[in-house]
Parts: sequence; structure tokens; C-alpha cells
Amino acid sequence: MSISPKLQLQQLILLQKLDDEIAEHNNLLAEIPAQIDARQEELEAKKKVLTAAQAEIKALQDKRKAIESEVQSENDHMAKAKTKLPAVKTNKEYTAILAEIDGIKVKVEGLEDKELEVMEVLEEKQKAIPGIEKDCKEEDTRFQEYKAKKGAELERMKQELDVFIAKREKLMEQIDNVVVQRYEKVAKSHNGKAVVSLQESICQGCFQQILPQVVINVKLGESIQQCANCLCFLYFEEVSEAATPK
Repeated sequence: MSISPKLQLQQLILLQKLDDEIAEHNNLLAEIPAQIDARQEELEAKKKVLTAAQAEIKALQDKRKAIESEVQSENDHMAKAKTKLPAVKTNKEYTAILAEIDGIKVKVEGLEDKELEVMEVLEEKQKAIPGIEKDCKEEDTRFQEYKAKKGAELERMKQELDVFIAKREKLMEQIDNVVVQRYEKVAKSHNGKAVVSLQESICQGCFQQILPQVVINVKLGESIQQCANCLCFLYFEEVSEAATPK
């Protein structure tokens, strides 16, 4: 059974709409995993801040322990030096031991000052941890919600895509093979666009002026017309006064 050019054009318009939907859905399906990854990177960045803060605290605690150990060692050294005092026999030896003890005291004071500085920084860092942990927990909650939302969106998109593909396959069976081949050839060379409207004698595929006779033929719809420049299939679309720039 022969199909009228007008019906063929309607089928091509529908085919183009389906292909547009399929292309859009494929693009969105490709974007969703990247969007999830981007949000996960934000979460990982916050976790790294927490890990770095915890590592800094551990380093400060280790430094404090090392200073305490050094202080203890110097105090032991000082105690040992003091035990020598009763046994000394000369003023020179006594003075030397006192000088040694004084030197140890100065060193211990310096170490204790350093330990105090470490403790102050450590306390400040420890106070910041609950806020960082809270920030991480909230970001993780937001991420899980976002991931679930995007997962549902992904499944919905897949289902819609399957419907569009099924409709396309069914429609393809109704269109003449020669016309289909021309359509696909044009679509391949124009980034998926093969059917465009004709508005005020301008092809909306390449925006070139169409010959008057071709414009008439497109409006009549008695034959399938293609743009001489970009080869896109043309259909007539009136532009309303409201949409026409003044």
C-alpha cells in the first residue's frame, strides 16, 4: 500500500522527535554517573579534611609524649647529678655539678614551654574535630540522598529510553526503506538532525534562504522536500505574531 508524502513527512517528523528524545536520554544517562562521582568527590574532600585533622592530632600527641619522655630523662639526669653532691670533695667539683644541674633545669624549662605550646595547639585541634565530624556526617547523608535520587532518575530514564526505542522500531517498519536511508544519512552528517521546520522561507537546519518554489512545495505537502544546502527534510511551521521579533 502506497503512503502519501504528507503521511511520510509526518512519520519523519515523529521519527526525528523520537531520535531527539533518545539522544537526550542517552546524554542524561551518561551525565548521571559523572554527577554522582562529582558529589562523592565533595564528600571525599571533607573526609580528607577529617583524616588530616586526626593525623595532625596524632602527630601532636606523639610530639607531646616525646617531649614528656625527654623531660623525664633530663629529670632523671638531674636527680642522678644531685646524688653526687654529698660525695664531692672539692669546691670545683661541687660548682661543676651545680652548673650541670642548672643547665638541666634550663633545658627542662625549655622543654616544658615547648610542651605547653604543643598542648595549646593540640587542644585547639581537638576542639575542631566534632565540627568537622558533623560536617562529614551531614555531607554523607546528603550524598546518600542525592545518590538514591539520581539512581531512581537513572532507572526512570532507562525505562523511558526503552519505550522510545520500541516506538522508533515500530515506526521504522512503517516508513519506506529508501526514505529511512536518506533520513539516517542526513542525520549522521548533521549531529542527529534530519528533519527541520521551514520558517519564513528559512531552513531551520542551516538557516539558509529556501527557493520560492521549494517553499510552495513544502507548504502544499504533496511531496517530500529537502533543503538544497543541508539536505534536511523540510516541513512548514508558521511563526505566530507573538513569536516574531519586532
